Amino acid sequence: MIAAHSVSLSGVGISRRTALLGGAGLLGAAGIFGATSPRGRRLLGWTGPDGVVPDVPPVPVQPMPWGAWMGVEGPAVLVLHGRGGSVQWWQDLGLPQFLNGATFRCAVINGGDDYWVNLTPPVPVDAALGVSMGGFGVLDLASRQPLKAVAAISPALFPAWDDARRIDGFASEEIWARHEPLRHAASIKSPAGIWCGQEDPFHDAARDLANEIGAAGSFDHGAHDGGYWRRVLPEALRFIESRL
Repeated sequence: MIAAHSVSLSGVGISRRTALLGGAGLLGAAGIFGATSPRGRRLLGWTGPDGVVPDVPPVPVQPMPWGAWMGVEGPAVLVLHGRGGSVQWWQDLGLPQFLNGATFRCAVINGGDDYWVNLTPPVPVDAALGVSMGGFGVLDLASRQPLKAVAAISPALFPAWDDARRIDGFASEEIWARHEPLRHAASIKSPAGIWCGQEDPFHDAARDLANEIGAAGSFDHGAHDGGYWRRVLPEALRFIESRL
């Protein structure tokens, strides 16, 4: 058991006045944003524990022209990164370690910033996993073709064009409307899991879609960041594996 230690403020070069002012600043900011609001909880770090990459060997990563295979055998799972991501993005998140012991392999795609609207999977796939922009992408794919499972973590969903236009991720309103999963929920027939933290700006839209399509998953405390994604990624992978 790790013992608790008390640290003298003077020993670390911080005066009591500075500490009190710092605390007052945090409380003041919390008051401005509302300590119980999602933004206030993000400010104070009240977003739940960060997930940790397991201390196990990673599965092999085999580069391909379209990205990389992670894992060596089993059914294929399409994996889509968040905006500005890449195969390396998933490696930094720890996916090769989280896949240790999995009975499937992942086709991890390198994409751009266009919310995967022009995506055609480069290989046949049985299921799909995505985070943020990738969550949008896999739900869009599930509205257009049947999958054995689709898992979306913190999917970036936009209830209205005004919301989508601000992120400059779609060439036009028509393209957004053609692909926005919230507008095509009735076409998502595949078993779905959606995970999104309560402090995530996309929480309400993700929860609404999950309720509409009867998705599994969870909506516990969490922000739109790697700490939350690492926490729920094992559950999302188990969801996929149980349906393959």
